[in-house]
Amino acid sequence: MSARREYLAAIYRPYRHATKREKGRMRKEFCRATGYHPKYAIRLLNAPLSLTPVPRRGRGCTYTHADTYWLKKIWAILDYPCGQRLQPMVPEMIAVLARFREIVVPSGVADRLREMSASTIDRKLARCRHEAGRRLRGTTKPGSLLKKQIPIVLSRWDETRPGYTELDLVAHCGNTAAGDFASTLNVTDLATGWSEEDAILGKAQQRVLGALQGIQGRLPFPLLGLDPDNGSEFINWQLFRYCLEHKIEFTRGRPSHGNDNAHIEQKNWTHVRKVVGYQRLETQGAADHLNALYRGPLRAYLNCFQPVMKLVEKVRIGGHVRRRYDVPKTPYQRVLDSPHIPDATKKNLHAWYATLNPAALKRDIERRLTQLRHLERVPKLTPTTVTFQMTKRIPVRLHSQMS
Repeated sequence: MSARREYLAAIYRPYRHATKREKGRMRKEFCRATGYHPKYAIRLLNAPLSLTPVPRRGRGCTYTHADTYWLKKIWAILDYPCGQRLQPMVPEMIAVLARFREIVVPSGVADRLREMSASTIDRKLARCRHEAGRRLRGTTKPGSLLKKQIPIVLSRWDETRPGYTELDLVAHCGNTAAGDFASTLNVTDLATGWSEEDAILGKAQQRVLGALQGIQGRLPFPLLGLDPDNGSEFINWQLFRYCLEHKIEFTRGRPSHGNDNAHIEQKNWTHVRKVVGYQRLETQGAADHLNALYRGPLRAYLNCFQPVMKLVEKVRIGGHVRRRYDVPKTPYQRVLDSPHIPDATKKNLHAWYATLNPAALKRDIERRLTQLRHLERVPKLTPTTVTFQMTKRIPVRLHSQMS
């Protein structure tokens, strides 16, 4: 723009004193150099010369600092979701938090927060976001020859019916996979996004099966299908016979294809790594503490107050892939909307949801995580090692007395 203004200042006076034919030639050259429309060029050359750009008046500020303040409160209680996931939850959270008297948003601010779009939420919270990422370490080892009898599923099940799940183990081994350490069994339903976690010490097949049985009892719907990776903790005769006896469909993904289990890989980060972290947990007490967290406040917090976005359509246009998602809903809301869930189960879930305070759950989770970190800092008693040193043998000389 500065070069265009300089060009305009250079030809302005010669243009005003030129003949009609010369003006036409100068205008044509001016439009070719600047890219202006001929009508716009005529207005610039005939108007009084002004080389100072006219400042554009921006749109007025719709939301105040008070709106951002209360939005940050709700955002922090919901564990910092993006704007697309936060925006549908704002009206519900305003009512829930007011019912438990955690925060009472003023009426005018509440009305503006309900009308705030997802992009505006991201813009208002841009300065408060802190991104941090670490690479996950895998401890999966190939299973046995039994996997030839377990089919590979490339096309998914009926994802509108709850009960078809993906599962995986998340290792809490720290920087080394040596010795025994705790692992989290993570199970995610494809239709609703409902997730259950259970911690075990080691990766023994019997312990994995016991944790899966406990998770099956906590699910609000019957378990219809399992789709793990090819690790030996899943591809074994115990789990295979269990699925046959209980009529559970048992499939697996392709080796070295992580995208075959994309749902559970995402939940491994959001539901386990992001919460517990990467520290090494190697005691039964740590596993028991994790189970108290998984089966208590974290289960209610993630399934009732963390919205899930589901992919509806994916279209490739040239070199770009355009994805379209549905309206974000929590797993609890998706269970209530499912026609495959009995009304009695929905009624029990609704009564359970009415007793949950998201702010109190968040405080309870943080307290338990602090206790877990302190538990792992306690020095462990190790047996004292006794070192034996070789001593130099000193020969003893017997002197006979001469009589």
